[in-house]
Amino acid sequence: MKKTLWSGAVVLVLLIAGYVMLPFYALEQLQRAAQLAVADEPETRRESIDTLERYVDFPVLRDNLKLRLQSQLRSSIGNSIPQEFDELVTAGANFFMGPLLQQFITPEGVARLLRGGEDLQAFERELFAQDSQQEAAPVLENDQETGGTSNSSWQRMSWRFTDINHLSAEYGENDRAELRVLMQRNGLHWQLVDIELISDQGREG
Repeated sequence: MKKTLWSGAVVLVLLIAGYVMLPFYALEQLQRAAQLAVADEPETRRESIDTLERYVDFPVLRDNLKLRLQSQLRSSIGNSIPQEFDELVTAGANFFMGPLLQQFITPEGVARLLRGGEDLQAFERELFAQDSQQEAAPVLENDQETGGTSNSSWQRMSWRFTDINHLSAEYGENDRAELRVLMQRNGLHWQLVDIELISDQGREG
């Protein structure tokens, strides 16, 4: 009887340990892929893109970013536009946001964010500017001039399970958190579903 209980306890501990480790394994894979996305070898870059596509749920990520941008747009407008035009403004914003999110939220774009080589606030300003080609070109040119590399890389600074199916992790440097990512469990597989630059207000909270 004691042997059976002991075996059951060991199995339970292993299951809990496995459950806790799986999202961290996914995060490590994302970080490694982000670094290898600028490798000199084409095969290595292709493998990193495959990894990012496997560990990022791009449709959900784009939807979450779109919802946050819509909320920011409504807050910035405030009461300056009559309520009856709210749906029209939202539809117009979605018309521009959709293509821009498709353009920017890609494996390469997520890799730049995870390396700390992209400012999400600047990205959001470009979305609000509603000018993808003119605004995006300098970013791409700058990436080409620097060879797409970054001397510094954000490190994971903290993490917590927000619920049984979600884990939040913060990245930054010099003891300053800059980026928050949200991982979501899909069966035994964990994927990145949201990413956000941390504001000063968010740090205080």
